[in-house]
Amino acid sequence: MRDQQLDNYRALVMMYIFFGHVAYWLHDIHEPWLSLVLFAIPMVFFVSGASLAVAGTDRGMLPTIKSRLTRVVLPFYVYAVVVIALFSAATLILPDTTAYGFSPFKLADYGWREVLSIILCTDVPGIPNNAHLWFIAPYLILSCTFPLQTRLMRKTNRHVYMAACLLLFAAVQAVTHHELLREVLCYNVFMVGGYLYYRRAGVGARLLAAAASLLAMCAYVIAGGNFVPMQDHKFPPDWLYVAYGIFMLCLLSLVLGRVTIPSNRLLRLWNRRGYTIYIYQSIVFLIVQFIGWRSMVRFPANLVWLPDTLLVIALSTVLVQVTYPLERYVLGIIRRK
Repeated sequence: MRDQQLDNYRALVMMYIFFGHVAYWLHDIHEPWLSLVLFAIPMVFFVSGASLAVAGTDRGMLPTIKSRLTRVVLPFYVYAVVVIALFSAATLILPDTTAYGFSPFKLADYGWREVLSIILCTDVPGIPNNAHLWFIAPYLILSCTFPLQTRLMRKTNRHVYMAACLLLFAAVQAVTHHELLREVLCYNVFMVGGYLYYRRAGVGARLLAAAASLLAMCAYVIAGGNFVPMQDHKFPPDWLYVAYGIFMLCLLSLVLGRVTIPSNRLLRLWNRRGYTIYIYQSIVFLIVQFIGWRSMVRFPANLVWLPDTLLVIALSTVLVQVTYPLERYVLGIIRRK
């Protein structure tokens, strides 16, 4: 069973992530707006949970792990080989790589830590614009273990289960700064939320959740806490970041719930090939930085994020026409073996 609107939401959230990276990586937006745009990842996990609920499949843990291996891990390894080969060749060919926006890449600098980071899907060391890869590890952990949670959720009142997820995150946050652990428990709140509440939460419930999260944020600021920069609340995530994510999720659901987003070829492409588009951002942003269009075209400084975002989305849409077939070709060879 598919939900076309949910597919469209997934594609739009992915595009919004690229806008966020334009804001942070190209420094197109400044505080406090820079912090206000930082809510995309909670939306990604909410949509992931909602997709599982809509699909209605009861896949076990082992089939889920096999699926994630095929659809997430192996494509990441293909990406790692491609960018290592690409930047190694560029380092050999270009006389001064820094003039093109990146430091020389040296495979000889790789030790066991660097190799392990690739094996664990956390990074490809030495490659520029790779900060987005942090997302893969918590996503893998949550998606692979989610079948265990679905069994628990069937036996538990959904509001009680949601409250337990929030309390567990709050408790762990109070005792550790371990980034991955806090990321897993933070985004589990949103993934569980998508699974339990997508199309099952009325307007009143969403208004109540929005009001509660807004009050929590106000209390934090009144008590002397800083709302900005939100990036400090995201790595590792804290309860302020969770409260802001819930507030924006409720706010957007109240708006988008009254709007039907028409499907089109671009949204369908970004929905089907979103993960491939996501991991190859390092190449896209390097191209944008190399083009340096701002030195050739006059554009208001406060609106430069708009052409940058459109350019990043356009280049990503073009690049995936190459990277996705390459990825499928390599994975086809692996499957045949």
